[in-house]
Amino acid sequence: MVSNDYLMMGQVMNVFLRGLTVILAAGLFGFTGGFAQESCYDCHGEPDLMTIDESGNEISLYVNQEAYESSIHGQILSCIDCHMDAEGDPHPMELAKVECSICHEDAVTDFNEGLHGQALAAGDSLAPNCVSCHGKHDIRASTDSLSMTFPTNLPVTCGKCHSGDDLSVARNITIAEPVSKFYSGVHGQALLDGNEMAASCNSCHESHKLLPMSNPQSSIYRANISNTCGQCHGDIQDEFDSSSHGVALLRGQFDAPTCNTCHGEHDIKSPTDPQAPTYPEHLAQQICAPCHGIAKLNQKYGLLTDPVESYLDSYHGLASYGGSKVVANCSSCHGVHNILSQANPRSKIHPDNLAQTCGECHINATEAFSQSYVHASPNSKPDIYSAIVKDIYIYLIILVIGGMIVHNFIIYLKFVRIKYRALKGRKSIRRFDNKFIIQHLLIIVSFFTLVITGFALKFHDSTWAQLLSHAGFTEYARGLIHRIAAIVMLGAGVYHLYYLFFDKDGKGELGHLAPRILDVRQFIQNMKFHLGMTRERPDFPRYGYIEKAEYWALVWGTVVMAITGFILWFPTYATFIFPSWIIKVSETIHYYEAWLATLAIVIYHFFFVIFHPEDYPINLAAFTGEITEEEAHEKFPAWYRRVKSKKSDHQSQG
Repeated sequence: MVSNDYLMMGQVMNVFLRGLTVILAAGLFGFTGGFAQESCYDCHGEPDLMTIDESGNEISLYVNQEAYESSIHGQILSCIDCHMDAEGDPHPMELAKVECSICHEDAVTDFNEGLHGQALAAGDSLAPNCVSCHGKHDIRASTDSLSMTFPTNLPVTCGKCHSGDDLSVARNITIAEPVSKFYSGVHGQALLDGNEMAASCNSCHESHKLLPMSNPQSSIYRANISNTCGQCHGDIQDEFDSSSHGVALLRGQFDAPTCNTCHGEHDIKSPTDPQAPTYPEHLAQQICAPCHGIAKLNQKYGLLTDPVESYLDSYHGLASYGGSKVVANCSSCHGVHNILSQANPRSKIHPDNLAQTCGECHINATEAFSQSYVHASPNSKPDIYSAIVKDIYIYLIILVIGGMIVHNFIIYLKFVRIKYRALKGRKSIRRFDNKFIIQHLLIIVSFFTLVITGFALKFHDSTWAQLLSHAGFTEYARGLIHRIAAIVMLGAGVYHLYYLFFDKDGKGELGHLAPRILDVRQFIQNMKFHLGMTRERPDFPRYGYIEKAEYWALVWGTVVMAITGFILWFPTYATFIFPSWIIKVSETIHYYEAWLATLAIVIYHFFFVIFHPEDYPINLAAFTGEITEEEAHEKFPAWYRRVKSKKSDHQSQG
């Protein structure tokens, strides 16, 4: 492989010899006449010298003498060697276009055959020319650290066009921000650290003959990428080209991956970088899954149906997903660049080599051990036996756990009946009327229906959701039931508003439920009582802070879920009123509000109505509307005294 330094030296020598030819020709044939180089600076040495082009744009005609004389041309060429029709004083106002091909014939030929040259010839105003990359009068050799084409400066030069969205949109360039991505990768970082030998733009895309990746002659054509990377990574190229992937590419099977499939194009990162797709924790899902997670592709090449899924379901996959840096991943067993078919005797997973491969992690690994863990295969004995055992256990779990649930529920109902009969024989106080009980029942049924049908959509791949699906719970049925439950809950909410403001039995409830400063004091008092810091319980009225917190949380949740639910139910109408982002935001709010409400019910409400030691196995007030006088006196003493006082007044008046 010829180094970049030798190539650059050859280019400099080529320029020098061609320039020398021009100078000798000028001397022999009298082309220069009485021309004096210094006379050009009499005019072009003025910084404000300019002209106006056909489009009305100002074009500077200033030439910095020091910059030119320091350039590679300034040492060997005069002005009229490039501007041949500029001889004479004054020279013609309209000069011919400079022809770089006089000295750089090969480079210009390559440029004209490439994308940039073809775009320029077609009149593309965004296309670069020689000046765009090399400069005008300040051109320096590519070996000069001040040159625009010096390796460490080249990304900046290319970035003048290939940064931002203008070029991407105008010319449908799909790779976004290649320069900034390049600098975030190992090659760009190496250049920034001063490593001149690190790959730069022209290392992969060539210097002048830039061809599209669809062109078989292009250095970035899929079948040629291995050769391009091999300029620096020769040993890896040899491994890859002889691997299953490399051989498939050489045969024209472009389903096979190549270097940039796994490593990326511009933002190539080290496998030790947690952001890299080749980082061990990401390898299975980001590198192997995009190909080997496609059933159709695996079927085409006679591979396992979904090896990635079976890996992720194994201990290795679970531990890797959990963040283990030492557990085996895909490359641990299959290799990195030297991946070969299991039938190949050189393959790491060939039956004769498998024990040795396992032995890299498991000391004294035997052949039998190596056969104990392989990817799931429908036809292998271990997986057939495993599938049978799995089915047996599923039915066993349904039978045993289902039986336990029924058994325990029967016992639970027994104690509910005992508590119900005990309450019937004791003096009680009416706490809720029948209208309130109906509202509560409607909310219970609709709420848990919404929870089940809502989370069944989000967690459709969970075991419980799949069981529902197998039972005929289709997406249509799920969505229909979810919306019906929503209407029921909203109906209960509307009826509750009527109950609060228009029903004679409910008009006073809102006043009892209103938050007050007293609630804060009673919260502190209640915590002190349960921490053993005082023996006095709070003097709760009809509703303490516990009931108020639950009530207003229900009101808040119902309003939020109703608004976001209707937006998601009728998204096209929603965007007539709101900006487009309302849909995504509503999805997020609806999902997390559902979690908040569900957890609040299970952790907070269930504790006070089921699991609280004073209420277990269940508080029946929400179903019967009554509580015992003892319970009222214990839990709501202020309300109890008020009720008893009213009853006494009523009896005395009677």
